[in-house]
Amino acid sequence: MARHRIFALFFAASLAGSVACKTATPETPTEAGEATAMGDWDAWRDLSPLVEVAKTHAAPATATALEQASGMIREGKLLSAELHLRKFTTTEGRDWVAAARGDLAALYFTKCIRGVAFRLVDLAPGSEPPSREADFSEDTAIKPGDVSVESVLTDLEQAVASKVPALAVQARIARARMAAYASQCPANREVARMTEETVKTDLAILAAEGHLTPDLAYMWAGLQYAEFSGAAAKPFLLQARDAGYSDPMVVYMLAAIALEQLDFANADKLANEAATVYKQLGDPMQEAQCHFIRGEVARMQDQLPQAKKHYQTALALVPTHVASLLGGVRLVLGEQGPNAAVGHLEKTLPKLLFEGELSPEQAQRAASNLEALVVMAREPQMADLCRAALLSNVDDEPQALRRGIRYFYAATLDARLGEYDHARGHAIMARDEFAETDLGEALSEQVNRFLARIEAG
Repeated sequence: MARHRIFALFFAASLAGSVACKTATPETPTEAGEATAMGDWDAWRDLSPLVEVAKTHAAPATATALEQASGMIREGKLLSAELHLRKFTTTEGRDWVAAARGDLAALYFTKCIRGVAFRLVDLAPGSEPPSREADFSEDTAIKPGDVSVESVLTDLEQAVASKVPALAVQARIARARMAAYASQCPANREVARMTEETVKTDLAILAAEGHLTPDLAYMWAGLQYAEFSGAAAKPFLLQARDAGYSDPMVVYMLAAIALEQLDFANADKLANEAATVYKQLGDPMQEAQCHFIRGEVARMQDQLPQAKKHYQTALALVPTHVASLLGGVRLVLGEQGPNAAVGHLEKTLPKLLFEGELSPEQAQRAASNLEALVVMAREPQMADLCRAALLSNVDDEPQALRRGIRYFYAATLDARLGEYDHARGHAIMARDEFAETDLGEALSEQVNRFLARIEAG
């Protein structure tokens, strides 16, 4: 999986997840992370680490207010805790209150409303927080109890500048959390850019000082993986897991990194562990990705029947799981040669391109599937096989839209292989096909941009 996709998944998982995840204890000891987590994940569920620091650094009245809010959180009275903290936003301890409000909003909001407000709710006794959602509907009204994202981030900026080191650290933790979630449902592109920069800066400082909390260690691992390597991310993933951060993405990423490092036993074990959790959560895409990792582990150890079984399991969950489709192609290539591999891939194209008349939505999904195919066919031989399959019998395809999609992505593979004359020719053929469709104008413009890049070298 491409690193930018991994990075996106880290933050998407953060938006979809909930602080209510139970602590997960590793079955076997793991190597220690590079830094000690700032409190375990279970403790952060009621902001206990912040409360304990405030008891020794803040005024007694402020510490008491934070402790009272913590008690409300334990009872599931999340909105009540926010309303309680608001009473102290103009007191001497307002910077400590800002940190608590930032943590509370980031960890427990249920709805991000147009990127300007986070909504908290009081829960029924014993219930877990509902799933998070981003709501950009202009019909959704802001309620009096909703938390202003801009206001809290502004208060946290002042708190981060505090001359009390303990307060500055806690405020930076809260700001990193708030900004991370705000970046996933931004009010506009400029807000997205600013919050992403804030997250990166705050995480870098917290990591350098050894002040990463379990959830922020997980986020920092995502940045390390996207920008550097799995080896750079691994210590922070271990730090997050050892401190009880139980999002299955942590285990999944440790499996992916183990595969990169050819640690096959751990890769298989961790992928199986993550697949079990994703099955329980009802997430077939991530479950399929775990089976793909197990397939790669088997293939790289020449355990070909087991590899085939894992790829097929992934495809049974997600018929358009491109990585597993290509895994099967690699098996056929090794056993039967290039012609058989092209034939095998050609038979799988209907899964990616669908059958019958393409609706606009299906056309978009089909294009996304072929884009994934092109991105993942990184080796020249695989790119050549995919191109051959896309062009094989393409003229027999009755629908112009589908023919155009096949020609266009064949052109991108031509360019990948350095065959620019072929790329130009296939792109023009794609444009001609698109001109016959209702979606022709938008698709033709995409082809024109591709041709412009070809001409520009």
